[in-house]
Amino acid sequence: MDLRLTPDQLALRAEARAFSERLRPLLEADPEWRRQGLLSDGDSRAVTEELGRAGWIGLPWPTELGGRGLGHLDAALAEEVFGYHWLPLSLYLLSSKTIGAALERFASAELKERLLPPVARGELVFCQGFSEPGAGSDLGSLRTRAVLEADRFVVDGHKIWTSSAHLAEWIYLAVRTDPERPKHHGISVLVADLATPGITVRQFPTLGGGSLCEVFLDGVEIPRTQLVGELHGGWEVLMHTLDFERITAEKLGGVAWVLDGVERHLEETGRVESAREHVARLRGELEAARLLSFRAAWLLDRGEPAAAASAMAKLAGARVTQRVADAACDLLGLSTRPDRLRKERVANCGPDPERA
Repeated sequence: MDLRLTPDQLALRAEARAFSERLRPLLEADPEWRRQGLLSDGDSRAVTEELGRAGWIGLPWPTELGGRGLGHLDAALAEEVFGYHWLPLSLYLLSSKTIGAALERFASAELKERLLPPVARGELVFCQGFSEPGAGSDLGSLRTRAVLEADRFVVDGHKIWTSSAHLAEWIYLAVRTDPERPKHHGISVLVADLATPGITVRQFPTLGGGSLCEVFLDGVEIPRTQLVGELHGGWEVLMHTLDFERITAEKLGGVAWVLDGVERHLEETGRVESAREHVARLRGELEAARLLSFRAAWLLDRGEPAAAASAMAKLAGARVTQRVADAACDLLGLSTRPDRLRKERVANCGPDPERA
């Protein structure tokens, strides 16, 4: 992998930076923006629509489906810039980066032509129905049942932790279609309009701001044409989906912004020399996590297996996020109070020349 960015990639990042700066008034007018946690926690239909209008959704998709025909690495490079500028990206990440990527690979031509262009325009957003009361990290234990009857599936079950379901139009569902097979071999993936009779979305607030949802499915009829991939072959589709989900360049952009803020505060209070080694070590860890994310995206572009690489990228990103947050609290003390940090986010979200 060549670690040097091409002129086109540098231009793409500059374009993403200019776009993010233009959105500042929209962000500052939204009170929820000041309350969101990481970028994947932030919901905004307005920002998603702006991303669609500017052509940022579905960058790796073919132009006939609304994309730009670029690569997954290009998308990760742009997402890092969006993260540094703290754009609320939950709807984008679900609809484009993860679910959209799986639809582009596994859905029928008719289903792709029906769903991906409006997703690319920012007009249609998805939520993801994976977790259940008895199946979280052990996704293979899911129990939501889909029975094939002629040309339709009848679905009954309960999904939890369904981010953005209160804003979405469609849901991407992992269901059990053959309970007699080994648990990883009797799963299928369906997509459904959330307005379908029998689907109920219940929204509840979280302590950190924003909302989560649970989704109830009671005798929901979904046409067989909305099957993604092979019948009973959903595990492959789900694992491919997670390969994209684990590339968290946007979160690392947000972490870079935090680390820049920590260093700026230390300089302003005359304490930067005493913490220089600590900050330098964190920057090294952050750079390693960035490169792991970019390598996973590069492997996906080459059509090579990326499960291990994306899992390593996810772990490295989570660890450096925790360490930067801990360091901010240790080094800045009461300056890391949420009310102060939110004011700082508004005042100092300018581009770092390297990150953004």
